[in-house]
Amino acid sequence: MHPGRPVSRDATPVVIEAAINGARSKADNPHVPLSSAEMLASIAACVDAGASVIHVHAGQPVVGSSGHHDPAPYLALFAAARARHPGLALYPTLPGGGPGTTMAGRLAHVFALARAGLLSLVPIDPGTMNYGQVGPDGQAPVHDRVYQTSFEDVAWGFAACRQASLGCTLSLFEPGFARLMEAHRRAGTLPQPVLAKLEFSAGRRLFGLAPDATGVAAWLRLFDARRIPWMVTLRDGDVGRSLAGLAIRRGGHVRVGLEDHGGPGTPRNEDLVAHVARLAIRAGRRPAHPEELPELLAQAGAPDTDVRLPETP
Repeated sequence: MHPGRPVSRDATPVVIEAAINGARSKADNPHVPLSSAEMLASIAACVDAGASVIHVHAGQPVVGSSGHHDPAPYLALFAAARARHPGLALYPTLPGGGPGTTMAGRLAHVFALARAGLLSLVPIDPGTMNYGQVGPDGQAPVHDRVYQTSFEDVAWGFAACRQASLGCTLSLFEPGFARLMEAHRRAGTLPQPVLAKLEFSAGRRLFGLAPDATGVAAWLRLFDARRIPWMVTLRDGDVGRSLAGLAIRRGGHVRVGLEDHGGPGTPRNEDLVAHVARLAIRAGRRPAHPEELPELLAQAGAPDTDVRLPETP
């Protein structure tokens, strides 16, 4: 199953998330899974390689969308994946917010999956940002795309998760996102369990921090990493080249997948997962199993009101 995993079950687990497609096309990489059959095959291969969380897009736009996604494609796909891998954590994308959208509408497909018993982690990206990247000609973007989730949106989403006893997964695109997450943790309004994704950029994507030890350390000063499990993700490079190793050695987790991959070649999702699984084993850790994820996240999120972070100078 997980190649070269002769490590103790007592080794500290590494959660590996596979973001299998995103907005990528076959022109980007011929191995991007787009049909239901391709996505199911990719999910199975990723789990076999060591993934315990799967993130899927069903071909609907995120930024610039109507703020509502049809749950039907996700319902069929998630049911089939769960039939093969009971307990596997899968979650869909969160449509972008903005004028004319509501958080209830943006999360309608997510809560439809939860009511069907197919989802336990709700995607809530706690903040607003200009969404763009440097063009192939080196020019800065001039469009007006904004990925928006207001304070009110975040509070609504967190309250809905708490009411439904659901955890959440948070993409932290900018430092203020982490500060808001930590503010909710201190206030006792952050849903449990939670999994925070620290966003990095090699320079083409215009958000996140530099993918190096300084960038990791800077992120970890903004929230209590002893109480909030975190993982690294790099959307314009190869997270497995150095950033994954840094995270694993610091007790973190790793997101990989063709949605994010900006490295060389045309790998498959399971190739990227297997590489991080090998890094974990070399570091004396092991890939987490899907069935142990809820307990793993819950243990990290045990409340402790006495915890205080060092002040940032």
